[in-house]
Amino acid sequence: MKKLNFLSMLLLSVAMFWPMAVSCANNVPADQEPISKLPAAAQTVIKKYFSGKQVLLVKQEMEWVRRHYDVVFADGSKIEFDSKGEWVEIDCMMSAVPEALIPQPILAFVKKTYPGIVITQIDRDSRGYDVDLSNGLDLEFNRRYQLIDVDD
Repeated sequence: MKKLNFLSMLLLSVAMFWPMAVSCANNVPADQEPISKLPAAAQTVIKKYFSGKQVLLVKQEMEWVRRHYDVVFADGSKIEFDSKGEWVEIDCMMSAVPEALIPQPILAFVKKTYPGIVITQIDRDSRGYDVDLSNGLDLEFNRRYQLIDVDD
């Protein structure tokens, strides 16, 4: 019985820590994995909207079967891309996310409802969008860009 418990704990440990081990193994400095290693769509986003920022780190991570890329800039801003090069998360710290990267209905809502406030972070997943504003509010939108929650 003790042997079975030990084996179960060992398998559980491997299952929990394997993604982190793979992720850490792929943390390489930007000069070892340059932007040119990113999918074309991700390269375009960086060149078009973040060309004035110094890239500090580009890393590729594998979580189970999902590959994604993280780009960290010297000012602390970061972007996560999926395997196709589409952005998943953009975090500009306290500066504004480039408006062209924000879905138009969300941008229009924020400009109308919170004049003078900017979007500092935006995440998207299969359920919708999570948007952080410079005034500290967190807005959640569904896939149809309808506001479904507001947190402070």
